[in-house]
Amino acid sequence: MRNRIGAGILFFTAVFLCNAQKIKKEDVIGFWKLKEAGFYEEGKKVVKDFDDCRLMRNYSIREDGFAVYNRIEGSSGNCTPTEPRLSFWKITENRIQFYVGDQVLEESVVTLNKDKTITLSSYIPENIKVAGDTLAEKVINTVHYDILEKQY
Repeated sequence: MRNRIGAGILFFTAVFLCNAQKIKKEDVIGFWKLKEAGFYEEGKKVVKDFDDCRLMRNYSIREDGFAVYNRIEGSSGNCTPTEPRLSFWKITENRIQFYVGDQVLEESVVTLNKDKTITLSSYIPENIKVAGDTLAEKVINTVHYDILEKQY
């Protein structure tokens, strides 16, 4: 029985690795504007309701290894840009890491979509336990996603 379970796990791991996309530097370089964002709850995609201000959020991922993330807050007619986040970036397997020094600011799984957009999804290598607070544990382990559309 254990051998069958082990073989099954090995099989699914091999299938996953074969289906994982190879991300290249050229796939992520550019100016990317937020198109859609949300999270997954019980296996279903939940799209966040964004107005024009929040849809102005963007990433500038440069060839020289620098990245700038511009976050816009507020609501239509009252958009407020926050301080741009300047960092370095690198590709690690199927993920992109935004970092400064030894500190990783954001790490996301990159999915290349057929419509020439990319999806950045939360990278959560293993569930995080929060003793005595199931809501906090659920929130911290929720996978969020951003669909970004390349502008140039």
